[in-house]
Amino acid sequence: MSELALTQRSRLSLPVLAGTGLVAAALVVGSAFGARLGALMLVGGLLGMVLYHAAFGFTAAWRVFITERRGRGLRAQMVMLAIAVLLFFPALSSGSLFGQSVFGYVAPIGVSVVFGAFLFGVGMQLGGGCASGTLFTAGGGNARMLITLLFFIVGSVIGTAHFSWWQSLPAFQPVSLVREFG
Repeated sequence: MSELALTQRSRLSLPVLAGTGLVAAALVVGSAFGARLGALMLVGGLLGMVLYHAAFGFTAAWRVFITERRGRGLRAQMVMLAIAVLLFFPALSSGSLFGQSVFGYVAPIGVSVVFGAFLFGVGMQLGGGCASGTLFTAGGGNARMLITLLFFIVGSVIGTAHFSWWQSLPAFQPVSLVREFG
């Protein structure tokens, strides 16, 4: 077999292997925690695989727009957001979707948000990516990003342990644009 044929064959086997692993994991989760969670894992995993292979990223689109003046990625994000709004606002206004209660979470903006945004920016610079970028590159096989992912998890656990303290800091009253403007 030629080297080109082996390379093409290995490229095809990786998605098949990932898909098989995803289905197996979804079956395990489904049998342990219920079919609904297994199906959600399968849908989330498939969407993740599609976004990975499409090289769809939030930050990269903004970077390309600023450095190269190409807005194709930003337009794709705006279309995605518009579709999400069209799909979710009716569910939010009715209060349920497929028999499940749905609601928007409205939180105040205050000192905790400013401090969290600062920490997020520092962490992005040190780690080389935001949360979704870290998951994207770690899922794509970049082992260095596993260190970033580990510290992202550690920071999240620490923040969760002190959540009530962060909530007690000064903040503006929360405002729901849906409630205010319909």
